[in-house]
Amino acid sequence: MFLNILNNTLILKHVALLIVCIGGDKLGEGSSKSALLRALIDNATHALIGLIVGDLVLNSVKQHHFTRHEYCILLLEAAIVSSFIDLDHFIEAKSIRLQDATNLDRRPFLHNSAICLLIFILVIVLQRTKSYSLLSIAGAMVLAAFGTHHMRDALRRGLWFKVPLLETSTPAIPYTVYLALVSAIPHAISQLLRLTGNVHPQMSRLVEMV
Repeated sequence: MFLNILNNTLILKHVALLIVCIGGDKLGEGSSKSALLRALIDNATHALIGLIVGDLVLNSVKQHHFTRHEYCILLLEAAIVSSFIDLDHFIEAKSIRLQDATNLDRRPFLHNSAICLLIFILVIVLQRTKSYSLLSIAGAMVLAAFGTHHMRDALRRGLWFKVPLLETSTPAIPYTVYLALVSAIPHAISQLLRLTGNVHPQMSRLVEMV
């Protein structure tokens, strides 16, 4: 019965995630909306996706007994980081004007998807150092935020990777692939945490079933 409840809750959260993804995209469409309103809708969608994905990750980590305060701080971290990534547009433009920030001739630095790989490695290092410390879980929240943000942006421009001696981009990803990958990200992070630490056995079986 416990696993049935978990499965039902998991399904509902994924339905909510898809509603936010699709609803945010639909609300942001339309030339009749101002650029500011579209930017606010886009940013709020990033934040909500980060929040839900962060919650899915945290609820798969039962070995660490979070206090309510810790849980809220970690969720807030996932939402804020996912939202604040777009500040690099203004930093790159060296302007606080939205028109300047959205008309760059290059991708801003926080949209380099190589950052996701660095965070991935950092989470593994933190996990190996001390399994399920708050620091490693905080790293997982940053990974969730960056992963979902970059995946959503890849709808329009693909994933961009820039490392020393190499710069490349993937094609824009199809919408159904985007939805599938965003839904898979929390489970991929959960697997990462499970494989590099010790997860509650019941949740390990649940992750394997998904």
